[in-house]
Amino acid sequence: MKKIVISILSCIVLFACQDKIPQFNQQRAFSFLEKQCEIGPRYPGSEGIILCREYLISVCSSLGAVIEQQAFEEEIDGQIYQGVNIMARFHPQMSRRILFGAHYDTRPWADKDPDPEAHTQPIIGANDAASGVAVLLELASVIHQKEPVEYGIDFVFFDLEDMGTYSINESWCLGSQAFVKSNPDYKAEKVIIVDMVGDADLEIQMEYFSYHNSPLLVKEIWDSARDLGYTEFQYRIGNVIYDDHYAFIAAGYDATVIIDFDYPYWHTMADTPDKCSPISLNRVGQTLLNIIYSGDK
Repeated sequence: MKKIVISILSCIVLFACQDKIPQFNQQRAFSFLEKQCEIGPRYPGSEGIILCREYLISVCSSLGAVIEQQAFEEEIDGQIYQGVNIMARFHPQMSRRILFGAHYDTRPWADKDPDPEAHTQPIIGANDAASGVAVLLELASVIHQKEPVEYGIDFVFFDLEDMGTYSINESWCLGSQAFVKSNPDYKAEKVIIVDMVGDADLEIQMEYFSYHNSPLLVKEIWDSARDLGYTEFQYRIGNVIYDDHYAFIAAGYDATVIIDFDYPYWHTMADTPDKCSPISLNRVGQTLLNIIYSGDK
């Protein structure tokens, strides 16, 4: 009898806590994904990347965020590319902070497409770019309505993530590398990167670097998903993935990436919105809202 009473009380506490946590709007998040894709390819040097940058700043400014832009340049194969990281800050005066990051640039070449003639064409990047950004924009929309008590939140949209050479890790994720180098005094208790989370067949494993460097943060996220009943988050270590979280790990942050790398349309012309699902965005977004608001009273 005692065990039954304890179990009932635990459920009551869990539901009471859930009542205090805002709900992620999956349809609005998906509209953020679609809007980016409507802009077209968003690779460095294109008109699309400029329009996307303006779009992100416009949305986040309308939600009351303090906007900071970090311009940087990188040489890639003998050509200089101009990049801009965008930071949207909520409650910048608060010392305890969580950073959520996603890259907003798309790969200029569909070099994994089964059709060799497509290898020089830029991709739309519905999952690989737009999905992570869409989750962050919806999180920002929620925070605009209900500021968390415990943390200030920073959303960082990274540029020049997807121009890399497959055999050279350091050629990828140039925006996050630039951010870490240029902000040595920046502090965040948790750094959570969101990338490729729109796949309609979502399956998220624990990324290798994340688990071995920030196991408590990984456990917190996966336990949050489990408490919500989201089986898409799987308790097993997956691939070694060099993503925007790596620069933060190397700099000593607790950092992780949430990513479903098993995506058959990666870097192909078929990475389009019809391969993505609002439900998948919801699974990730609601999990992160529980992280943000779990300590609020």
